[in-house]
Amino acid sequence: MTAIDWPRYMLSAVFVLGLMAALLWWLKRRQAPWALQGQGRRIRLIETQPLGLKHKMMLVQVDQQMVLVAVNANDIRTLHSWPCSANGPDGLATPAVDTAPPSFPDFFTGGRS
Repeated sequence: MTAIDWPRYMLSAVFVLGLMAALLWWLKRRQAPWALQGQGRRIRLIETQPLGLKHKMMLVQVDQQMVLVAVNANDIRTLHSWPCSANGPDGLATPAVDTAPPSFPDFFTGGRS
């Protein structure tokens, strides 16, 4: 190769490697929305709330059961679980017990008439 070909070769190699890195980054970011979503899956991750660098809370639906879990680097703990029904907006699960909020007078009397 001549001296003029080396810069062209290096620029082409950097371009190809950069293109591959960008493609891998894009595939990693786009994996969750289109990877087997809703195709007979029994476990769904509904929501995640980070609490710190290594701690987070996750709301998980397993069949017709909602589970709130705390996750850290060492373990996973169940905080609460309750039954749910899948008739919420956008197909999301809602709690099965539909309790209406107390009326304004009941709020002050504690439910006593």
